[in-house]
Amino acid sequence: MNEELIEQIKNQALQDGVPIMADEGIDYVKRFLRDSQVTSMLEIGTAVGYSSIVFASFVEGLRIVTLENDPERYRKAVENIARANLEDRITAINADARTYHLDEKFQCLFLDGPKAHNEELYKIYRDNLTDDGIIIVDDVYLYGILDDPQRKIKRRLRPLVTKLRNFREEMLSDPAYESEYLKIGDGLLICKKRETISNE
Repeated sequence: MNEELIEQIKNQALQDGVPIMADEGIDYVKRFLRDSQVTSMLEIGTAVGYSSIVFASFVEGLRIVTLENDPERYRKAVENIARANLEDRITAINADARTYHLDEKFQCLFLDGPKAHNEELYKIYRDNLTDDGIIIVDDVYLYGILDDPQRKIKRRLRPLVTKLRNFREEMLSDPAYESEYLKIGDGLLICKKRETISNE
């Protein structure tokens, strides 16, 4: 499972200050993907390819398309994906996810890009989900700030906190999804599409 390489990529990312998933969060998601028999994923926020390499290495047959806006991180991700011999299953694209267009359908949409754009990105890519699709959003805990209404929030963080809190609550209350908020890692939001019942 590329374990040694994955550890190298993780340690280099931490050393370089590149944001990656917390251990507890990535362990949960990779098992969730395997148990849910997910075979295709659209990831927003490649960074250096750490999460997509972990998922593809752990979940047999999983194919991933991953978008990264930063050219340097994209180049590093392509290099890491090649080192893991996963070029046939992970397609990295250097693009701004807010303006990129895809026609393809995926079983899973994984939002792990700029937190302030979660709602916008969800609205752009929700139509790329299959009928039984799953949305996974990482980093919805924000160091516990979202769950502590008494906590004093710095002025510059207030717009982000409001956006994250509103998006999380909207998804949890959306009748189209069976959603769950998990205090695992940096906080995970998992939303499964509900079956639509025909009135015919």
